[in-house]
Amino acid sequence: MVNILRWCRNYLRLCVFFIAALIGLQVPGFKDDYGHALRAAMVETSAAVTPFKEDAERFFQGSLSKLLAHYQQSTDPVYAKGGDNLATLLQRSETLEVALEEFTQHPYLHLVRAPVQSIGTQVWHNYTPQIQLNLEALASAVIFALIVSWTIEALFVLIVLALMRVGRMLRPARTQT
Repeated sequence: MVNILRWCRNYLRLCVFFIAALIGLQVPGFKDDYGHALRAAMVETSAAVTPFKEDAERFFQGSLSKLLAHYQQSTDPVYAKGGDNLATLLQRSETLEVALEEFTQHPYLHLVRAPVQSIGTQVWHNYTPQIQLNLEALASAVIFALIVSWTIEALFVLIVLALMRVGRMLRPARTQT
């Protein structure tokens, strides 16, 4: 019976490692898709901001903040609302610029710490599993599989130790006669 339990435990370990490795293989593909989406959003936002930059150059010595203030201080509600929309566009452009710089320097760290939520969600919903057979994907698979396997093994050991301790506490104390 003990041999069967060991056999099952070993196969369970192997299955966990294999599934974690398959998940780890997906990480570089997701990173690539996120990077493409981030760059596309940056290009789109830059194209939307370009006419306003041209207006700022022409009328406000290149100052987008002065152009924005001019829009927002207008007594015409439509014009003032346009200023609010421009402020949102400029904020989005700045956010994407910073995110793209961080992503370019440290893509995995950026994805873990501070991804652009709207882009990450979009990529997640449209992501198609892919297996890239390159060194980055293989390293990601092995690292992820080892971390998951070690974590599950450590949890299993902790649970067994806790159960053994509880079992000792529930046994009646031996009395000496």
